[in-house]
Amino acid sequence: MRRGEIWRYQPVAARPGQSTLRLIVSADAINADDRLPVVLTLHVVDTDPDSLLAVRVGEHGWARALSVEPAMRSRLVEQVAAAEHDTMEQVSNALRAVQDL
Repeated sequence: MRRGEIWRYQPVAARPGQSTLRLIVSADAINADDRLPVVLTLHVVDTDPDSLLAVRVGEHGWARALSVEPAMRSRLVEQVAAAEHDTMEQVSNALRAVQDL
């Protein structure tokens, strides 16, 4: 698992209308440590949330920087794609803006 990968997430209880795609945003040092049960992710949604804090992630939708959440590794069931370098730069900028870094 690496930063910038998009994975399909299998929730414990499915919620109608909620995206199951997650973009991994935690550092690769964390992602490489299998002893840690979670990685940090952003929701990837189908429709444009019309926000400066959402980044288009190719054909998969928009990653919402306001939706940072831990995801259990065991629930990330299928790698769908990987975001481009330029896209991850935009995601990093959005995350810095959200956290005032």
